[in-house]
Formats: sequence, C-alpha cells, structure tokens
Amino acid sequence: MTATMARLIGGAGTGKTTELLRIMDRVLPEIGDNPLRLGFASFTRAARAEAVSRAAASWGVDEALLAREGWFRTIHSICYRLAGVQAGQLVTDSDADIEWISNAIGVRVQATYDEDSGTVRYSGDGDAAAALNCWTLARVTLRPLEEVVRRLSSCDASVPAYGSVLSIAKRYETSKRLDDRVDFTDLLYRPLSLGHDPENGPYNIGETAPPPDVAVWLFDEQQDASPLLDLVCKWLVSAPSVRWGYVVGDPFQSVYGFAGSSSESFLGWPVSKERTMPKSYRCAKPILELGEACLRRMRSGYFDRGIAPADHDGQISRIGGLDDAVAAINPTEDWLLIARTNFQANRIAAAMHAANKPVRRTTSDDTPTIKGQGLAALYRLEAGEAVSGGEWRRAVALLPSQNKHREKILVRGTKTRWENAEESKAVDAVYPTEESLTAAGATPQLLKAIRSGEWAALVKDGQQWRESAKRHGIDLATVPRCRVGTIHSVKGAEADNVLLLTTTSNRVLNGSENELQADEECRIAYVAVTRARRHLCIVDDGYRGQPRMEV
Repeated sequence: MTATMARLIGGAGTGKTTELLRIMDRVLPEIGDNPLRLGFASFTRAARAEAVSRAAASWGVDEALLAREGWFRTIHSICYRLAGVQAGQLVTDSDADIEWISNAIGVRVQATYDEDSGTVRYSGDGDAAAALNCWTLARVTLRPLEEVVRRLSSCDASVPAYGSVLSIAKRYETSKRLDDRVDFTDLLYRPLSLGHDPENGPYNIGETAPPPDVAVWLFDEQQDASPLLDLVCKWLVSAPSVRWGYVVGDPFQSVYGFAGSSSESFLGWPVSKERTMPKSYRCAKPILELGEACLRRMRSGYFDRGIAPADHDGQISRIGGLDDAVAAINPTEDWLLIARTNFQANRIAAAMHAANKPVRRTTSDDTPTIKGQGLAALYRLEAGEAVSGGEWRRAVALLPSQNKHREKILVRGTKTRWENAEESKAVDAVYPTEESLTAAGATPQLLKAIRSGEWAALVKDGQQWRESAKRHGIDLATVPRCRVGTIHSVKGAEADNVLLLTTTSNRVLNGSENELQADEECRIAYVAVTRARRHLCIVDDGYRGQPRMEV
C-alpha cells in the first residue's frame, strides 16, 4: 500500500458527514478538480445519496455525474461494477430468487437483504435458514465454516450440527455453479479473485483485476466492515493511482457482529495520522454521559475519546410502563421510539395505535406512501375538497370492487381504467359531487360512503388512519413525526426525543454470556442512548418477566 492513510474517529453526532465533505473539498484541487477520481464508499444507499447530493451542490456538478459515472457508491455497488455480473445473474431477495434458493437447498426459506450490514439474512425453515446464515458469516469473516458453526453453537443452541450446515452450504454452492449465479457475498470475492470452499475455507483463484483509476478513497462507517469488506477496501487503496485514503467511523458504534463486522478492522488500518472529532453537536451532557457509561461496562476495548457534549440542555427520564410513556408523547413533536428486538418494537407500535397516535416505521422516509396518498384523497373528498386525478388514482387502487354486502362500489373496469397513469394526467380534478365522482367510476354506494366517512371501513387500517387525521390532521396522519423501529434500524438517525424500551429477549440475554456479544450489547445500548438530542425517555416495563437491557 503506497497511499497515505488517515483515520477519523467520530462519536455520535460529531459531524462526520460534514467533515468528510470538508476533506473532499480540500483534496479535490489536488487531483485536478476531477470528481471522477475521488471515491466515496459507504455501506448504505442513503449515506451514498446524501454524500452525492452534498458534494454535487458544493462542487457545482450534476448529481448524476457522481452517482452514475463516478465512484460515490456502496461497497457492493463498486464490486458489482467491477465484477462484470450479467443481468439476472445476481441472487437477490426478490420473490423469484427466493424461490430459486428454496429449490437449490430443497426447503422453503425467506431472504432479506440487510443494507446496513451488507448481507442477506435468511429465515423460514429453522435448520436451513440457520445453515445459510452460518455459511454467509463464514464467507464474510474469511473463516472456515466449521469454526463459525462451533463458535455460534456455544451461545445459541438452535444452530444445527456442522454436518447439516455443511451439506446445505454445498447444495447452495453447487446450484450457484450449475446455474451460473452469484450472490452479494460473491460480489466482494470476485474483484479479489478469491473463492471460499465450504470445507476448506478461502482460496485464491487467479490474478486480481486492477482497481479503478481513483486518486482518493474515503471509506465511511468503517467500523461496520466485515473482514471481507475491509479486504476489498484495502485492495481499492492498493492501486498505484491512489494518493490518499481515509477510514472514517466510530469503534463504539460497531453493532453488526452478527453479520461479521468488527471495529478491529477499522482500528487495524496502518495510518500515518489519526484524529478524533472533539465535540458532539447532537447529545446534551446527561445523554452523552449515559452513553459513555454504557461503554465503560465493556470488558475490553474501551477508551475515552474525550468528546465534549452539545451546548444545549437535555434530560433523561425513566418510566415503568409503556402505556404511560406513550400517553406522554406529543405526536406533533419529533420522536424516535426504539427497542432491542422487532417484537418489542411492534409492541411500541401497537401501543401508539391504541392511543390513536400516528406512527411510522424508521425504515420509511418522509415521502407520503402511495397508501397514504390514497387515504388522504378519500378524506379530502369526505371533507368536501377536490383531489387531483393522480390522487384519485391512488384512492381507487386502495378500494375493493365491492363492500361487505357485495354491493359494487366501483363501476366495472374502473380499476383497470385508473391503472393507466395517462388517465390520471388527463383528469385535472375529481370533485366531491355526484356528477364528478360518477364520471370517475364511483357507484352510488361509494358516493354515500365517502360523504358519511364509511369509506374508511372499506380500506385496511382506514378507520385508524381517519381517526388520526381527525385528531392530528392529514399531514401527520400521512407522514407521522413519530418513528418506531429497532435500535439497529436507527443507527445514523437522531431526534429531539427518544423513547427507549429496555425489554429484550432471553435469546439476547443468553448470547450476552459470550464476552464478544456482551461488549456488543454495551455498544448497542450506546447507539440507542445517543440517538437523542434533548430528551431520552427510558421505559423499563418488565413485560412478562422478560430481561431488560442495562442502560
């Protein structure tokens, strides 16, 4: 490696993204003001999109130049571009590819691509899903499969025996070879000219292709890199064209150990310069101090980065009951509602719905969903307002063709008619009059339902949405300010107010008996706490005697 390397450590809310843009602004003139010779590698499409948007605005260039021709990409996208994968060759989490995987191993499984960790997680048939997860973990950590199975079995009794895992991994790899398919992990192996045998581990398969002609690489959130991802990044900066490289992250926000990530990769880079961002602009003093207290419980690896808190005031409150905590939430304020597991996050969502307070998932953005647009159109028509042709089109897509009494509420052919986008563009507006709604395909039964508000019973979750709109307004009902999800789903997010439900699961508790996992739980608690800017509400509800996170 001939490039000059630097490491930037940024704790929660210290402004890493802004600092990355400053670095890029500083080095761009040194490489001939050519943005195509500057690479920004992230783990998520959202981080990449933000970097593209801000860099393009700063440099006065078209975003498409950086996004399509340049090297502002996720690591997997970089490798996809370099690996020469053909259309239809990549195994994704689409329905067709899930069917292919199920046929390959002989049992039904589900697959979900986890963008944050860069891996596919399998569910469904217990043994088969666990075996595929073990095989993925072996490949991203560059370890023999037997070692991975042995380590996981020590803290999770549900992991199948090694022989069973090996058999499924072989079947999967054989099917890929016969059908000429590659998966997300293969994308990372290909540029390195590496393979991975289920029995014998990684092996070389030839000479590596030359990395792209990039002069500067910046690797964001590098603490989340698996050994395989880290190896790809080191290969990228090994090119003779690379003059400088920057690895950026926070070792104490490494929370994807289940997917093979480790802060050791980030901290292990040979660098000539290291800098720690000195101040959090997000976390008030009591919140930052609690986050550090979570980290100090780690059995190894903790060091004080000396980060100063934000200047604004903050507070931490504790409540014993989830319903009491939800009752105190003002849905017109910005809230993150988070839990350690999906089950507990769903409990929060149910409690919000029961209190008639609008909430959306942390994985959604601020754009009204298609369903939300359709519900809003029907509500506006009920209130005597006109809607656009496009809004009516969304409403038609939600409505059934007949009500529970088997009475038609849409004229035959209406759904097909409005599936055509050109139809909605040709109609300037649909008015809440009999003439206009009838022309748009509504029957007298639908007209009556719209005027009375009974339309809400025709649409799944419609009544709940209508009550939220009546109480809080259409905008909040359509795009709620309260977001609910797991701690992992909000990494990188922030809010003025955070509700943290500490109830977890026995499986998480049992896993914490392992030292590595125990330390990761401390980091997960740190990530949860430091999402808050001003107010952290910790809820210790003791649901059904389940264990609680230590916060």
